[in-house]
Amino acid sequence: MDWRTAEAVVKCLEIDVDFYRELTVFLMKKHTKILQDDLDWLTKSLNDEQAFLMKSRSLEEKRLALFKGLGIGDKKLSELAEDAPESYKPKIKMLARQLTEIVDNITELNSETAEIVKRKLDSEKEIVDRAGIVNKPETYNKNASKVAGGQPTAKAFRNV
Repeated sequence: MDWRTAEAVVKCLEIDVDFYRELTVFLMKKHTKILQDDLDWLTKSLNDEQAFLMKSRSLEEKRLALFKGLGIGDKKLSELAEDAPESYKPKIKMLARQLTEIVDNITELNSETAEIVKRKLDSEKEIVDRAGIVNKPETYNKNASKVAGGQPTAKAFRNV
């Protein structure tokens, strides 16, 4: 790896580290809002979350294309510094370590958040089941047939 390739790798890793730090902040806030049952914030943040997802995909596609173009597409993040010029090794190692830690933190945070959401949904389902809310009251459909729990109980209502 020459110095130009090392410069490109450093720049790419810096962009990724900055982005994933920003994503981590957003995900931590989302985690907190889930704990607080702040559905209003969660609903409003869906566009932001979608934008993060799209930017993440875009950055990864660009990184893959760049590394392939530089001839290092087959290298793992931990291997990048090995072939770099001596003056770039510490910087690339540091950025690779930071990126690995941030991604690991995001993975753990997402796992914890998913578990909290699952427990909350299971709890809500249990409350709904106990309250019998799932059992629909008897109503009538557009044909004036009696409907109980979503199923017609009479074939038809006689016309008078």
